[in-house]
Amino acid sequence: MSNATLYYTTTSCGASNFIAAHRAGILGSKLEAYQADIGSHKVLTGPKAGSDFYAINPKGNVPTIVLADGTVLNENAATLQWIADNAVTPVGAANGTSERYLLQSKLSWISSELHGTVGGLFNPTLSAEVREFVVAKSYQKLQFLNDVELADGRKFFVGSGFTVADSYLYIVLSWSPYIKLDLSKFPKVEAYFKSISELEFVKEAHAAMTKASPSA
Repeated sequence: MSNATLYYTTTSCGASNFIAAHRAGILGSKLEAYQADIGSHKVLTGPKAGSDFYAINPKGNVPTIVLADGTVLNENAATLQWIADNAVTPVGAANGTSERYLLQSKLSWISSELHGTVGGLFNPTLSAEVREFVVAKSYQKLQFLNDVELADGRKFFVGSGFTVADSYLYIVLSWSPYIKLDLSKFPKVEAYFKSISELEFVKEAHAAMTKASPSA
């Protein structure tokens, strides 16, 4: 059976899937990973380099995982759990357990509440008034993350070890300098982000993505 294929970019939420797959130990065995350009909608690397990304995923978004049977997954709550289910090194609790349902809940929160809010700040056409509103909403989400989710100073978002939720949350938080959100207002969030960024396998994953880039 052929491997599944991940399409990602190095800085979008698709990168969280690469990091998770790297930690899971499945890159090059169960999962091939190639880069796409979501601006030009072209595949950048791999056997389909230069082809129309819309032909692979009509939504044109990343992450996209194409399974061996041709099924296309393109939302983080699904792609990251596929990675967790196929991991060699665990990056999520087993299916059917309370811990797994908690992981699903956290992934959904990141997607709908945090990513769904802060992502709007990438829109260059926002008026000053609308941007101010979105920044305020973003800070509300980060305050909740700081005061509730990370209130005990935990190192990992779910449970006692790194999971796919950490890879997703880490990447979303990494956008803060680009969208001008100040994480120093939220010391537990800032400490969590720093801790995840310093994990050796996270550094390795970033280096691998950079090496795989066409411009490298």
